[in-house]
Amino acid sequence: MKRKTHKPPSKIKYDESHPTVSIRVTRELYDQLKDLREHSGKSLGDILREALEQQAPSTKKAYQLGYNTAKREFAVSYKCSVCGGNITVSSTQEKEAIAGYMRGHGWAHSKCLR
Repeated sequence: MKRKTHKPPSKIKYDESHPTVSIRVTRELYDQLKDLREHSGKSLGDILREALEQQAPSTKKAYQLGYNTAKREFAVSYKCSVCGGNITVSSTQEKEAIAGYMRGHGWAHSKCLR
């Protein structure tokens, strides 16, 4: 008959606040992690924390890259009548004024003009 081992309350509390993470990796990755741990003197937890901090900015960078690409491709802009700089259409007033101008000057789909 197997006897149930006693765990002190402090151990139970620690286990709850520090859950175990277990993953399967290739032998090559395991050896690389082992070497990194030995040469750096860092724990696997420290290595993981560093990797997470390095990864977070790259997702922000990817989002910004996608945003900038979409803005370049889809943003509508016009030149300022004073300085000649670009003004991006963003307000409802600008959009309504442009739509009114285009209707007033006969802008339409090419197939609708035939």
